[in-house]
Amino acid sequence: MRSSRRSSFLFLLALVCLGLSCLAAVSETESKVAEPVRYGKARKVATLANQKICESSGLAASRLKGGLFWTHNDSGGGPRIYAFNSEGEHLAVYTVTGAAARDWEDMASVRAGGKSLLLIADIGDNRRSRKTCTLYVVPEPAVGTKERPVDGQVRLGQRIDFAYADGPRDCEAVAVDATSGTIYLVSKEGLKCGVYALPWPRAGTGSAATPLAARRIASIKIPPAVAMDMSPDGRRAVVLTYGDAYEFARGPTETWADAFARKPRKLAMPRRNQGESICYGPDGKTLYLTSEFAPTPLLEVPVAEPQGPNSK
Repeated sequence: MRSSRRSSFLFLLALVCLGLSCLAAVSETESKVAEPVRYGKARKVATLANQKICESSGLAASRLKGGLFWTHNDSGGGPRIYAFNSEGEHLAVYTVTGAAARDWEDMASVRAGGKSLLLIADIGDNRRSRKTCTLYVVPEPAVGTKERPVDGQVRLGQRIDFAYADGPRDCEAVAVDATSGTIYLVSKEGLKCGVYALPWPRAGTGSAATPLAARRIASIKIPPAVAMDMSPDGRRAVVLTYGDAYEFARGPTETWADAFARKPRKLAMPRRNQGESICYGPDGKTLYLTSEFAPTPLLEVPVAEPQGPNSK
């Protein structure tokens, strides 16, 4: 019992630290907008061994171990998350107890207070009829090996129910800025997607009875958004469409509303069979993608090798 209380305390402490981490000092050179990353040619690095991953709709890079990824299936897949490595080897499947899976569309990983958390977004709403949507937060669990993968359960750490301040929205894209403790969502709308901000709430708030409000901070002129991620340093945001991706960058003294108000950088993505997931690697630059049809590929868009002494 004492161990359980201590684990709960540490989990809540991590959430508090998430909201306080933005107070770090920033040097003058860091005040500039992040330099554009020079990307190399996209490549397929693996095929996922677990055939039960048949509609990979969300993707997150582990904050505990390099080369480790988490994913989940689209609607109808049950409240389960899957772990695999950069070779595509199946390492774990966890059922999230206390969670439902109405229409899971995206996920994010974040490091806070010395703990790694996974946020799973039950936000799909094709008919724009949901009064509330739900975000599930769990501590990143341990994984096994190719020979002995884990098949277990992970307890829900926090449930966040919310509604859009301007009415229901279909949404498939979520990300977390760890430097400010803010959750961002991008709606799936024509050529003018809405960007919404939702401050990470303290535990015990944001219930189904009293949902929090996600407020629109910007509109971006891109094709319908299907996935999103933010770099661990909070300097870059990548928004994926069925075709290419669009990257936004900001300085730490700017708000994301400032960054999303600028024209994004268009990034050519590899062809996928209905690709609806993207994430940054631990370096905050390399991009990874999957697709919704099995056999599921793991695709990498690497940082290009420097071409000379003045290359960035």
